Amino acid sequence: MSNEIELKFEIDQSSIESISHFFDSLTILERTNYQLENIYYDTPDSYLKSHRISIRVRSKQIEQQAKQYEMTLKSAGLAVAGLHQRLEYNVDLTNEQIDLTLFPRLALPKDADITWLTKQLIAQFTTHFTRHVWLVSVNQSEIEIALDMGSIAVTKNKQIPIQEIELELKSGNQNDLIELALQVTRFKSHLFSQSKASRGYQLLKGSKINKIDNLDIDIENLKSTLAKLLQFWQTNEEYALIHDDLDFYQNTLFEVKTSLAKIIAALTNKESSNLLISSYQIWSQQCNHIEQIKTFAFSESNNKLKLLLMRVMLTNELDGNNY
Repeated sequence: MSNEIELKFEIDQSSIESISHFFDSLTILERTNYQLENIYYDTPDSYLKSHRISIRVRSKQIEQQAKQYEMTLKSAGLAVAGLHQRLEYNVDLTNEQIDLTLFPRLALPKDADITWLTKQLIAQFTTHFTRHVWLVSVNQSEIEIALDMGSIAVTKNKQIPIQEIELELKSGNQNDLIELALQVTRFKSHLFSQSKASRGYQLLKGSKINKIDNLDIDIENLKSTLAKLLQFWQTNEEYALIHDDLDFYQNTLFEVKTSLAKIIAALTNKESSNLLISSYQIWSQQCNHIEQIKTFAFSESNNKLKLLLMRVMLTNELDGNNY
């Protein structure tokens, strides 16, 4: 079992070459490319999804080597903006045959009958992509950068693209992960809260991400408030991008702007306040001149401010508050 901590970005096609060159310029510990195919399983009544679990079988192909197989179980965990924290169980397989008995019993729901569940599992959707990997050293941390290019498919004619970057903290501290992510914002990219599994289920069911209607903040509970604000901001931004709803997006940003002014005022004596204030001021000014949702959502100022707020939420700067 491992506790996976990663940041996920959508990357615009126009930035793929330049950001790859940037990754090549870092302190590289290991560099690889390989093909990944994943089959995601569930029961006909979506038992796993209802328990906020995903199970996949992955085949990995490195050049002409024999395929390697792995079975993975992931919990939904926590997703705040593009930051994902969740438990992950990985088991090596000799072939594509799923075997739930290889997972620790505690990884599965308490009410699960393993024999019954195994018989009920059927393939729901697949992902096929090329993964370009850089394992890099950032200060005292090791971070794996994965650039994934491919597709999620239910059928041959029912597919959506994968074009994303994942920054996963392998060892070290979360602040180094944020620092690397801040450099990624220089390229046309967008923090992304949806996992491949969640996107696959949306494609399967013909559903889309839901918006969040209300944002309630509590200045006395800053850590919780930051998490709620980032979730509100990110979810509604992704909703606006899917539906191309500029009015809705502008209303979302107005609520975020109003709440952020109160939050930043409460952080006046904190170490990060000066950088936050300047970043907030730039972002706030640009909010008043939005013509296209994607242009602003993929902008450096928009993603940089989210990451700076995320760093405050993850550090000890809020220890004096109740949370």
